[in-house]
Amino acid sequence: MFSYLHRYHAGNFADVHKHLILITLMLSLQKKATPFAVLDTHAGEGIYNLKSAESQKNTEFKRGLNPLLHVENPPPLLERYLKIIQSCNTTDEKSLYPGSPAIIKQLLRSEDRGILIEGHPRVITTLREHFARDKQLHIHERDSLEGLIGLVPFTEKRGLIFIDPSFEVKTEYKEIVKKLTTAYERFPQGIYALWYPLLPAAMHQDMLNRIQRSNFSKVWYCEWIPYPQQEPKGLYGSGMVILNAPWQSDIEIKALFTWLNQHVYKTGHFQQGWI
Repeated sequence: MFSYLHRYHAGNFADVHKHLILITLMLSLQKKATPFAVLDTHAGEGIYNLKSAESQKNTEFKRGLNPLLHVENPPPLLERYLKIIQSCNTTDEKSLYPGSPAIIKQLLRSEDRGILIEGHPRVITTLREHFARDKQLHIHERDSLEGLIGLVPFTEKRGLIFIDPSFEVKTEYKEIVKKLTTAYERFPQGIYALWYPLLPAAMHQDMLNRIQRSNFSKVWYCEWIPYPQQEPKGLYGSGMVILNAPWQSDIEIKALFTWLNQHVYKTGHFQQGWI
């Protein structure tokens, strides 16, 4: 269960997809003055060294992050993403990549709160090294899906639940919908953003069908395939399904990835819709 380490994949195209959406959703929350909270159910290490032996093994960041580093006149959402990456680095080399906790930290206002869950004993040690002294971020060592239920609703009464499983265990596709349903019943006004991988086995499709049959309102999904293949192998695309998607966030995300496919990932494919 603890074999997955994201440091092998940090900065890949799935990170680009999910983190641009995370930024979009947090900026939407900032539009109201009242405080909000963000729960990151699978926090990981928080910051990743792209020069580490693990990252260098497959160099997945070369097909994800790297094509963005020299973009001229980026759209505002992409510019914000690149500035957050720059803030983690002391030079222009961009050897450190911010995971979702680092991005959340950057976008919290003084009155907001971040909650990080991580159950991997090795990973949470690194997460604490990065953020244990930060009073705005509260770190919990517990099962991610159990914490998804136990830590909602928020006292702030609004916020984002960012769910980014590895799907290392195949039963997660079914289990996550059960937990998501329970969390939604406890906190129906929350924004829920669930990432899923696009793999040849297409197990995500049954998960989306289960979500469609559930009593959720305002369910939007998007999938991005930056490098289409005739016969997909391994992780070939990245998906995100959002419950209670903020007003116009779908339009903003679609416009951003349309721009990326036109100007950066020239063969990229993006699809989206309400389900």
